[in-house]
Amino acid sequence: MTVQWESAVRDAARLAALERSALATYDRDDEFDRLLELAIAVTAAPRGVITFVNGRRTTAISGVGFPEGLALTAPIEHSFCRFVVATRQPFVVEDAHRDVRTVGDPAIDAFAAVSWIGYAVEDPDGFVLGTFCLMDAVPREWSPLDILTVATLARAASSEVALRMARSEVSLLRGDAGLGPDQARPVRPSSTN
Repeated sequence: MTVQWESAVRDAARLAALERSALATYDRDDEFDRLLELAIAVTAAPRGVITFVNGRRTTAISGVGFPEGLALTAPIEHSFCRFVVATRQPFVVEDAHRDVRTVGDPAIDAFAAVSWIGYAVEDPDGFVLGTFCLMDAVPREWSPLDILTVATLARAASSEVALRMARSEVSLLRGDAGLGPDQARPVRPSSTN
């Protein structure tokens, strides 16, 4: 069974939503790292990433459990993230070497992703921007608690994206463009005389 992903991943409206989100400009961030650290603590998975997925690549905005300095980016064809974006559904793989959707997939070797679980990270309009995913180099059965944990923390990551987008919009409206969060002008209540 082959999952058709190209048209959904490269959809112009989704790519425009990704651009509006400014995810590509995020530096590594403690907020996202904390979500991944919690997922790893609960599930005992060794590695996890929160990615954004453009039309050509997946790039981590957060990664936990990988060697320091490793570039966490790959061609879209080398990432199971494409299936989450294409289907808008969770993608759960217990043994990628035996799963008919992933047998021979380049993602197995690219990230030692023998077992993988991923949920969508969405913008406030419901566009899938990327994934919240955990992986292991060995087969494993993902428990109901593992699945609930990843689903819940993916929603938290989506909420964080929405919050950042709203803050950016407010800053632009106030004329704070180009100022860091510590430099933004405070909103002063208007006085009435």
